[in-house]
Amino acid sequence: MPNPQGLPPNLYASVTKGTLYYAYKHPVNKKRYGLGTNKLDAIKTARLMNDKFEQRFEIEKLLGCGLIKMNALCDEYRAFIKQQLSVGKLAQSTVDNRGYTLDRVKLKLGKTYARDIQTIDITRYLNKMYDPKTGEGTARARDVHRGHLMLIFDYAIQEGYVDKFNPAEPCLKVSKKRVTRRHTVEGWNAIYNAAEPWLKNAMDLAILILQRRSDLVDIKFSDIKDGHIKVIQKKSIKHDSAYIKIEVTSELAQVIQQCKADNLFSPYLIHRVPAKRTKAAMDTGNHRTYITPAYLSRAFKKVRDLVNPYPDYTEEEQPGIHQGKALGSKLYKRRFGESATTMAGHSSVEMTN
Repeated sequence: MPNPQGLPPNLYASVTKGTLYYAYKHPVNKKRYGLGTNKLDAIKTARLMNDKFEQRFEIEKLLGCGLIKMNALCDEYRAFIKQQLSVGKLAQSTVDNRGYTLDRVKLKLGKTYARDIQTIDITRYLNKMYDPKTGEGTARARDVHRGHLMLIFDYAIQEGYVDKFNPAEPCLKVSKKRVTRRHTVEGWNAIYNAAEPWLKNAMDLAILILQRRSDLVDIKFSDIKDGHIKVIQKKSIKHDSAYIKIEVTSELAQVIQQCKADNLFSPYLIHRVPAKRTKAAMDTGNHRTYITPAYLSRAFKKVRDLVNPYPDYTEEEQPGIHQGKALGSKLYKRRFGESATTMAGHSSVEMTN
């Protein structure tokens, strides 16, 4: 007889000599297995069998057919970029930035098979960060995540996990022009006067040696040798120009002494003891006094917003710690009459200017 409504898949009922019997039909070999006359027991057994076949199907899809869920793909891609870091093809800051995207992708899309991800899924994911129709959110974050997703799926295509079509590529690139304005000397000094000692040290170094935040936080006392600070600029590490020596002038020597003044043991010039240390921070293996580039930016922003030295700037126009490099370059040129192109890690004088 037809499968009555309410029975799970593969469970059938039939009447023999006026008695209703239940049987389970194997979904592969089609053989029937009698389950007696008790409906509830038959349903329970059929559901259990269906679950076992579903689990087997999922495993076969994952291992036998080369499919992979986004969780596993993100973990595999993370291992790949860490290997690229170890051979000098990627910078630590690049690996860290892509890592933030991987964490979010695992949270939002982790349970979906990579081969099942479509452009509309990625568009919806990106719209949560910035919706082009409403203008709500952060446009730059959207573009960064889109770019990282393209790299993840390029890797998946290379490994054969998905077909030769990158679902992130057609997604709208907002490309909203950045409008961050520069610091003034007065505004910078207002923030400086309200900052904690460790942040003042970071601001002094940013002005004096014109390094990016990721390079500033990595400078160690052991990098000071023979009257110079030796710096390897991460963003330029593929080029010989990444390796520079900065003379310790009297002004710079004073800042170095300020960094030592707290009598706190730390290998880093810029340092602080955190109120609490997260597991993620401990897993990095960095010294407990290490300040991440992201934390440096957040701490600077917090003081800047408190002082509000640029009341006429919009939120997007407010300059961060990175723009201290531009202010320092301007002051350098004003004092010495030339651009600090090499020290700033720029490829040309035009870029510095």
